[in-house]
Amino acid sequence: MTESTPNSNLTIDSLWQFSLQYYSEREIKEACLTLQNQFHGNVNLLLALRWLDQHQLSFPNQEWPRMLQSLGRTEPLLHQFRELRRKTKQHLPDTLYRESLQFELHLERQQQADIVDAIHQLQLDKVEVPHLTDDYCHQLGAEHIAFIFSKH
Repeated sequence: MTESTPNSNLTIDSLWQFSLQYYSEREIKEACLTLQNQFHGNVNLLLALRWLDQHQLSFPNQEWPRMLQSLGRTEPLLHQFRELRRKTKQHLPDTLYRESLQFELHLERQQQADIVDAIHQLQLDKVEVPHLTDDYCHQLGAEHIAFIFSKH
């Protein structure tokens, strides 16, 4: 991160709180799940990019691989656990299912921590027109849902 870019607000707790609030909107949640299930996008990455957009911060295009690599440690585990949870939902008692959701949220938060660590290694610049969320949707071929994220 450049010295001129303030980073005091770019914490895991700040991203987590932003994510909980932003994802709580029904239209956002549906768009995120569409991005994940139909376009193989990563919701935590999208939320982090939207968070950076709201701070009017961006990074150079050549830093996209670093952002995507930040998912490497947790993404396979999250994907496998999510699939297992979905398959066993009907067979688990409610309490055990709720515990599995809590564990999944723990994994999600760890993934966000990894993303924040990657963000702190980037050169971030102030921008007048935020574009990271839009860029990510375009990379995934999900241009038609990008507008949903930009209007909220």
